[in-house]
Amino acid sequence: MSATPSNDPITANLARWEEQVGIHVGSDFYRVKEFLAGETSLDPLILDELGDVAGKRLLHLQCHFGLDTLSLARKGAAVTGLDFSPKAIAAAEALAAQAKLPARFICARVDEAAQRAGTGYDMVFASWGVLMWLPDLRIWAKNIADCLKPGGTFYLAEGHPMLWIFDDEAETADGNYHAVRPYFLEGPQRWENAHDYAEPSVSLTHLESHEWQHTLGEVVTALAEAGLRIDFLHEHDRLVWQGLPCLVREGRYFVAPEGGPRLPLSYSVRARKA
Repeated sequence: MSATPSNDPITANLARWEEQVGIHVGSDFYRVKEFLAGETSLDPLILDELGDVAGKRLLHLQCHFGLDTLSLARKGAAVTGLDFSPKAIAAAEALAAQAKLPARFICARVDEAAQRAGTGYDMVFASWGVLMWLPDLRIWAKNIADCLKPGGTFYLAEGHPMLWIFDDEAETADGNYHAVRPYFLEGPQRWENAHDYAEPSVSLTHLESHEWQHTLGEVVTALAEAGLRIDFLHEHDRLVWQGLPCLVREGRYFVAPEGGPRLPLSYSVRARKA
C-alpha cells in the first residue's frame, strides 16, 4: 500500500510528486546537465508553434522544477513558473540561480493562478502530461483567461486523449494498438505504481496517484467557454515520451513503428483572449 493513503486525490498526487522531484532533477530523462550547458529543454514542435517569446511576460502553469520555464527565460521571456509542489518550486529556484537566469516561481495550484500569479500576461504556457492531474478544466480555463491580458495567447502541447484507451504495458508483435479502456470516463482513475517514469529502476514510497481523463472536445470547449478564441488545434503522430510499448524513437519523439497504423499521439492548441 501507499505510504500516504488519502481520501483526497490531490493530496495523494502531491505526496507522490514531492517524492519524485529529487529523482527527476538527477535523472538522465530530464537532461539537466545538458540544459546547464546551453541546450533547450523545449522540443522542436513547441519551438516551432510557440513563436518568438522575447520580451513577453509569460506564465508557465504546472512547471514542475522549472526546466521549460527557464528555457523560455533563455529565449528572452519574462517568466513566472507555477506548481503545487513546494519541493519542485525550491528546485526550480535553485536551478534558476545555477543557470543565472531571471525567473519568478510561485507555489500554488492551477485554480489559484490568477490570485497568486497575477494577471496581464502576454502568454500562458503548459505542456506534456499536465491535464490528467486536473479535475476540472472549466476552472483551469477560467484561470488562464483571467491571467491573460486582452489579446494574450495560451499555448498547450499535450498527449492525445486517444492514448488512454490503449494497453500501455503489453508489447505487440504487429505494431498494432489494443484498446482496453473506454474513451469517456467519469471521475478520477486511481492507480498504484512503485516506479517513476523518469527512473523506472527507482522504487517509490508513495504509490498512489489519481488521474482524470479529458477528451479533446472537453479541452476545446472549456477554453471557448472561458472566452478564448481558438487559433488552431493540431493533431500530431508523435509524442515526447513512449506512451505505448510499440512506439519507436525518432529523434526527440516516439512514433508508430514502420508498417504500424498512424494515429494521433499528441495535439497542440493555441487560443487568444478577445
